[in-house]
Amino acid sequence: MVIEVTKKQIITALVGLIVGVGIGIGVVVLVNHESPSKNQTEIISSQAKSTEIPKSNVSIQENQGTTNALDASIYRNARFGFSIRYPSTWVKGQEPTNGDGCIISPQDGTIEVTVSGSNNTLNETSQRAYYRVLNMAKQKGIPGFHTLSDDWYVVTYSDGTFIYYIKGFVGVGSENTLYIKYLQSKKEQYQDIVQQLESGFNHGNLDTGH
Repeated sequence: MVIEVTKKQIITALVGLIVGVGIGIGVVVLVNHESPSKNQTEIISSQAKSTEIPKSNVSIQENQGTTNALDASIYRNARFGFSIRYPSTWVKGQEPTNGDGCIISPQDGTIEVTVSGSNNTLNETSQRAYYRVLNMAKQKGIPGFHTLSDDWYVVTYSDGTFIYYIKGFVGVGSENTLYIKYLQSKKEQYQDIVQQLESGFNHGNLDTGH
């Protein structure tokens, strides 16, 4: 009787051992099967993060664009109808009594912008105005870039201290002119600003006198 009990115990133990080994093998296989999926998920997640645009950079760019749009003032001339956009930190001078324009400049005076209009009482053309201004530039300094179109012209020159940029629009009724003077030592600083002033100048209606 004692021997039979012992055999049953041995058989039970062997069965338990086999079951335990089987469970252990199953766990190892399951872990090995799940591990690549986890690693693959981490790699995909890492790749996705690497392609994201930093939100801080986007915000800065958007804010800069908004700031530039808000930091401009506009002067409109009631008599001749022209207008110009300029930095809001600059100071606009008073119009003369005839209301033909004004002078705009920053506080330090390193650049000065004059916008003005006049009636074309002499029946001047853009070509005649262009050569008149170009001859003046040759007398006062060294001419730089200059060009002529159907109804406008551009003449630039330097006198060694200042650079002068003149753009005139000529119509049968009136002439409106953008005149910019700035320190030659500030050329690199003001190049972009001069372009913005030029693109922000609207010559208005030139067909009639005012």
